[in-house]
Amino acid sequence: MNEELNRVQVTLAQAEMKVEKAEKWEKLLANPLFEELITKDYLGDDAVRLTMNLKPKSDDNEIVSNMLIAKATFSRFVGNILEEGMNAKMSIEENSELLSELDNE
Repeated sequence: MNEELNRVQVTLAQAEMKVEKAEKWEKLLANPLFEELITKDYLGDDAVRLTMNLKPKSDDNEIVSNMLIAKATFSRFVGNILEEGMNAKMSIEENSELLSELDNE
């Protein structure tokens, strides 16, 4: 039982760190400067500009494609953190109940 209690405590600590990280990103995403400079300019307007620069059979397409991939990778990075945070919140709820049960034994 002691081993299971330790496992649950470690799982809770890891989940809490993920939730904290996701909350920091949510706060950053809500910041008007981040919204303007990153979300609107970098991920929005600049992505449209790059897409418009794609030309049939152009050597520049590889550079433009790599820049678009970088934007998509960043966006997915943030999305993954937010998703992990949501999953971690559910894990905390489940493991808190289990921890309570183990403490009562």
